[in-house]
Amino acid sequence: MSELSNIVVLHIDDEPDFLDVASELLAQQSDQLNVITAASAAKGLDRLATCSVDCIISDYRMPEKDGIELLKAVRAEYPDLPFILFTGEGSETVASDAIAAGATDYLRKGHGTERYELLANRIENAVEQYRTNQRATELERVRALVSNIDQALIRATSLSEIKTRVCEIISNSEPYRFAWIGERNSETDQIEPQAWAGAEDTYLDTIVVTADNSPTGRGPAGTAVRERRIATSQNIQDDPAFEVWREEALDRGYRSTAAVPLEYDGTLYGLLCVYSSRPFAFAEDEQALLGELGNSISHAMHSLKIRDELRTERSFINQALDSLADIFYVIDSAGNVQRCNEQFATLAGYTDEQLANLDAVSLFPDDEQDAVAGAIEEALSTGHSTIEAEFRTTEGKRVPHEFTADRLTDQNGDLIGLVGTGRNISERTRRERELQDQKEQLEQFAATVSHDLRNPLTVIQGRLELVQAEHSSDHLAVIETATARMERIVEDLLWLAREQQEIGSLEPVSIDATAEAAWNLVSDPADEAELYCDYEAETQPLVKADTDQFRHLLENLFRNTIDHAGLDVTVVVGGIFEDTNAFYIEDDGPGIPVEDREKVFEAGYSTSESGTGLGLNIVKRVADAHGWDIRATESSMGGTRFEITGLEVVE
Repeated sequence: MSELSNIVVLHIDDEPDFLDVASELLAQQSDQLNVITAASAAKGLDRLATCSVDCIISDYRMPEKDGIELLKAVRAEYPDLPFILFTGEGSETVASDAIAAGATDYLRKGHGTERYELLANRIENAVEQYRTNQRATELERVRALVSNIDQALIRATSLSEIKTRVCEIISNSEPYRFAWIGERNSETDQIEPQAWAGAEDTYLDTIVVTADNSPTGRGPAGTAVRERRIATSQNIQDDPAFEVWREEALDRGYRSTAAVPLEYDGTLYGLLCVYSSRPFAFAEDEQALLGELGNSISHAMHSLKIRDELRTERSFINQALDSLADIFYVIDSAGNVQRCNEQFATLAGYTDEQLANLDAVSLFPDDEQDAVAGAIEEALSTGHSTIEAEFRTTEGKRVPHEFTADRLTDQNGDLIGLVGTGRNISERTRRERELQDQKEQLEQFAATVSHDLRNPLTVIQGRLELVQAEHSSDHLAVIETATARMERIVEDLLWLAREQQEIGSLEPVSIDATAEAAWNLVSDPADEAELYCDYEAETQPLVKADTDQFRHLLENLFRNTIDHAGLDVTVVVGGIFEDTNAFYIEDDGPGIPVEDREKVFEAGYSTSESGTGLGLNIVKRVADAHGWDIRATESSMGGTRFEITGLEVVE
C-alpha cells in the first residue's frame, strides 16, 4: 500500500459513545487518519459542507435518515467521494442496496481490533484510489486548460489580449474561482494588476501586494517574483504568510492559491495568480503543469513584444524610406522588384501590388534598358555599380536619375539580390547645361577679347613706337603706360575667361627655380627691384604642383608687389617646412592695412593706379585649385608677406 498522508475521515453514527471508541481505535491503526464525527445524517452533511473530507464512514440504521439515504444525498454532490457503510445491522440486501447506490465498500461492525484494522485498511485503499482518480481527473482538467490557453495565445494579437484571455479561461475552469496577472512596479515595488477575471473581482481593490520582504510581500505573489519560482498557499485558512489577505480571500471562497512567475530568457514579464475553491488544490504535478503554462504565456508575451518592436522598427524604417526624396529599391537576383519606397511607387505610377515582382528594367525607356540591365549584372558580379539613366513615369515622362546598386546577401552570405537608391539629377543636369552654356559664352568672350582688343592694342603699340622714334613728349610716356596696363588687363581677363583650367598633372617643382623664372618675366633688369631666396637651393625640398599654374601664381604675386611697392622693392622667397609645409613671399614695401588683408583677394580690388584688380584674385584661384591656403600678413621687413600653406612635399 502506498503512503498516504492527512486522510480526513468523517464518521457518522447516532451513538456518540461508539463514535469516540471507533475514532480512537482507527487512530491506533494508522497515524494518517484524522477522524471527525457527526451524530446524525443531517449533522454529517453539514460537516461535509464546511470541511474537506477524504472518506465518509456511516452507520446504516439512524433516525430520520438511514445510511442508504445519506449515501444518495452525498452522491448528489460528491459522486466519487469514498463512502463506506459500517453497520452492526445489515444483510445481503442492505449490502446490495448500498453498492447499488454507489457505496465504495460495505463492512459490518464487530468486536476486536482486527475489525478496525480491516476498516483502516479499506479506508486507505479507497482514499488512495480516490485520490489517484481525482488526481488524474484534475491533471486532465489542467491539461485541457493549458491546451485552451495555448490556443488563445496563438490567436492573441496583443499583450493585453493575452492577459485578459488567460485570466478568463482560468477563472472559468473548476475549481479555480479567480485569476489575475500583474507586473512589478520597480519604483514602488508593488505588484500592480494588469488583467483579472472570475468571482468577486473586487478582491484586488481591497488588497496590496508587494515584492519586498514586508508582510504584503511574503505571500505567494511576492515570493514568486523575488525567487522566480512557483509559490503556493495550499491552505489559506491556516497559512500565516497569507494573514494580511486571509479575510478577504475566505469571504470570496478562495481556499488555496498559486503564483506563477511569467519569465522568459531572464526577463520577468509579469506574474499569474490563480485561486482555487479547494484547499491543497496545487499538488506537485499540477504545479508542474502550471509551470509549463507560465512558460507558454511568457513565451507568447516575449514573442508579441519582439513582434511589436519589429513592427515599430519596420514602421520607422518605412517612414524613413518614404520620407526620402530619393528612390529606394530592392530587387532579387533576377532583377524583379521586391521592395521600394513611396517615392519609387509614385514616380513609376504603380501600386505596391503592381510593382511586386515587376521586372525593374521595364521601368526604363527602350533605349536605356540595355545599359540598366548591364548595370544590374555588374552589381551582381562585382558588388556595386552606378549608372545615370532616365526613369520612365506612367505618363511617359523621362526623368534623369543616378542609380546605385549594391549586392544584398542573406545571413549565410548567399546572394539574394540588390539594394540601391536613385537620385533625381534633373536639377544637376540643368545646372550642367547652364555651366556649359556659360563656358561657351566665356569662350566666345575670350575670342572677342583676343581678336577685337588685342589687335587694336597691337596697332596702338606699333604706332606709338613710330611716333616715339620721331618725337619726344611726356604725353607719349603716359600713353605707353596706359597701353601696357590695358595689355595686362586683357591677359588677366583671358586667363579668367579661357585659360583658367582645372589643375593638370602635379609634378615635383622647385620653388626658387620657378620664382626666378616668374621674376624674370615681370621685372625689368634696368629697375632696382631685387629677388632673394631665403634658403640654400640644395636644402630646398620640391613640392607637387601644376608647373604652368604655379608660375602664373608667382608672376601675379611679383607683379602685384612691384605695382604697389615700387620699382626698387626687395622681395624675399622662403620656405617653412619644419612644422607646416608652406612657403612665403615678402617685401619691404608699405604693407597692407590689417582691415584690407582679406579684401585684396577679391576680384577688382586694387589700390594702385597701374593695377588691374585681378592679379591677387587669380593667385587665390590657383591656390584653391591646388588645395592650398593663402593669407596676407606683415613681413619681417615691415612690408607685405603672403604665406601659402598646405603644400605636398616630395621627399
